[in-house]
Amino acid sequence: DLIKEKGLQPFFDNAYQGFASGDLDADAYSLRMFVKKGLHPFVACSFAKNMGLYGERCGALHIVAPTGSAATATLSQIKIEARAMYSNPPQFGAQVAHKVMTNPELRTMWEVELKEMSGRIKAMREALRYRLEAKL
Repeated sequence: DLIKEKGLQPFFDNAYQGFASGDLDADAYSLRMFVKKGLHPFVACSFAKNMGLYGERCGALHIVAPTGSAATATLSQIKIEARAMYSNPPQFGAQVAHKVMTNPELRTMWEVELKEMSGRIKAMREALRYRLEAKL
């Protein structure tokens, strides 16, 4: 409500989607809540971390637009900015991410591995906390 009240533009950085809970959908809860409230967030997604594509500059900017004409106008402006920054972005990482996301078998494997990694990260954090608290 405060974001609407102040006229702010929400921006989500989803670089670690799936690492917080091990569930891509659960980690998108706050984003979906904003959209449900009628907000139109910008969402930056990086697949470098959650797909292990480090160094590939693989990601996307998603913009939730209120109408088709607003989406068209926004895309026009984004293309101008992108063109000014680079003319030929790297493709390898994007092709890998696309293949994983669009192949049901590969996507399932990736989601299982993401859940395992998330569990490992949580366990390491809990172990660190336990050891730190034990020393206090």
